[in-house]
Amino acid sequence: MPPDEWIDLLGAPERRPDPVDWDAVKARLGTPLPTDYVHLAEAYPPLIVGGYVRILHPTARAGFMNWMSQAPKALRAVRRQPGLRAHPERPGLLPWGTTLGGDHCLWYTGGEPDEWTVVITDLRQSWSYDGNFSTFIRKFLTAELRCPIFPDDVPGGSKPFQEP
Repeated sequence: MPPDEWIDLLGAPERRPDPVDWDAVKARLGTPLPTDYVHLAEAYPPLIVGGYVRILHPTARAGFMNWMSQAPKALRAVRRQPGLRAHPERPGLLPWGTTLGGDHCLWYTGGEPDEWTVVITDLRQSWSYDGNFSTFIRKFLTAELRCPIFPDDVPGGSKPFQEP
């Protein structure tokens, strides 16, 4: 999703995020990230969307929203679960967010980054969406899509929270 489509969906960013060193992110991961996520991270600071889903950001000031600090923790949790494969295994799971309820929001890294699909897990059960990150966020926010792991009152009607 290009930056202008993110703005149509989420409203104008309240502030510009700190610049991301995408080469450093790629070097750390061994892979680039999906273009729609890169566009979001370049346009917005860390977000909580639908009153529930935290979209992690590589330059977040708050540790609980910082992709670089939260991704290793999520990967360790995923690796401990039977039947779940974590990045750098291919295909594997790579985090992009968390929820206020403690669920993990991940990419399933099959194929090229722009082909990665979405997996949500509470580490007891998993749910998959056979679409990309931006389509998941759009359909989640417009209630076209419901993740059965999330509470019934999600998404909430609040506007996206942006890290100050």
